[in-house]
Amino acid sequence: MPYSKCFVSFKNKMSHFDADLDYIDIVYNNVLSNPLSEGAEELFVGSSNPKYETLSRYKVVVQNQLLVVRHLKTTLYTAYIKDLYEEFTIYLRTMLKDIYNNAKITPERITGEHKITMTSIDILTHIRQGNLADIVIDNIFQSLENERSSINLINKFHQKIGIEKDEQLIADAIYYLEIRHKLVHTDGFADLDFKSTHPTLSYTTASYISLNYTTIKAAKEAVFNLIKDIDSKIMQQHLVQPNETPNS
Repeated sequence: MPYSKCFVSFKNKMSHFDADLDYIDIVYNNVLSNPLSEGAEELFVGSSNPKYETLSRYKVVVQNQLLVVRHLKTTLYTAYIKDLYEEFTIYLRTMLKDIYNNAKITPERITGEHKITMTSIDILTHIRQGNLADIVIDNIFQSLENERSSINLINKFHQKIGIEKDEQLIADAIYYLEIRHKLVHTDGFADLDFKSTHPTLSYTTASYISLNYTTIKAAKEAVFNLIKDIDSKIMQQHLVQPNETPNS
């Protein structure tokens, strides 16, 4: 089964983030299995260099080493969820443009209930630049994202391009995509409603989402499976041209 350029791009970009996950997991496990020895002079190899103004001042004890690595791990996990959501929406937005540019869906199907206000100068400028359709689609997609509802975004995307939804795959992906909204809008604080609908996640005693390697991997798999399903149906209907980049 051929894939689209959008799918290959998503897959390739996420592989870089996956490498970050693997690396921090290796570092963390190495710190756990090889604690600082008695009389160690550095927190990490090279960390005593004065140019590292913060690390070089840390007391060389196991607790500080773990503190640094755990904070880095948490930062990467948080960034991963945000990047996963961003790359997912980039896939949807770019795919919508490619399908339209391939003349496979009509303008009224894309615009639907959305209205866009543009000045005559803006319209003429974008016509001259040849990117008016892209600007319109960007505005439509932005209005969907502003609803702050991943389920609406996904459902309307399926509706606009005319492919059948896989409700289970969507539900699986939404379960993890909603984490991003909490990280962005409440700094990760989970209210009772969120915790009741996301019982398999871990939380701190103060009700903040506690991300871990297992959760991150499950999130990637759920979103990847949804995109793969969407892409497969798009390719089956020949809505875009298949990717022809070698070794992708």
